[in-house]
Amino acid sequence: MFKISIFLFVSLAFFISPIWAATEIFKEDPLIVAVYENRPDDVRDLLVRRASTSRTDDDGKTALIWGCIQGSYEAISVLLEFQTRTDIFDDLGNGALYYAAGNGHYEVVELLLNAKVSIDAENLDGRTPIMHASEKGRVEVVKLLIDNGADFSHTDFTGRSVLDLARNSRSKHLVKLLESLGAH
Repeated sequence: MFKISIFLFVSLAFFISPIWAATEIFKEDPLIVAVYENRPDDVRDLLVRRASTSRTDDDGKTALIWGCIQGSYEAISVLLEFQTRTDIFDDLGNGALYYAAGNGHYEVVELLLNAKVSIDAENLDGRTPIMHASEKGRVEVVKLLIDNGADFSHTDFTGRSVLDLARNSRSKHLVKLLESLGAH
């Protein structure tokens, strides 16, 4: 019985600790929380009160980046209405478009492209938003990025291409699409 209790405690601690860490970060910045939870009225209220849209968490993520991770379309729309900077990148060099694309948030990607976000911004590994979307098998997002001029011939610092990452995602449809466009 004692061994089972210890196992249960350790297991719960392992799974809860990331949640606790995120909660600790979020409670420090109400704007990040409001965007993450997609509460556009609260976001607007905080921005009217001059909440900082450039403030970051311990990993360099802004409210906009957290919204793009979560897919908080309405909250992101409000941030962009208030001219939130879209050129801030986290500690890994990933920006808002990188996260929105990789998580398959098509409508958020459209919002960011309309806000003139840099479509081919590289992170510290030389990866771009289209590469992240390809790696995750996000066919519709990859199409959208290509239609808006994303460079699908780019390679990261290890020499991996958009097509290589699509193959790893096991999305046959995405691989066929990229090959039909001449990707290598």
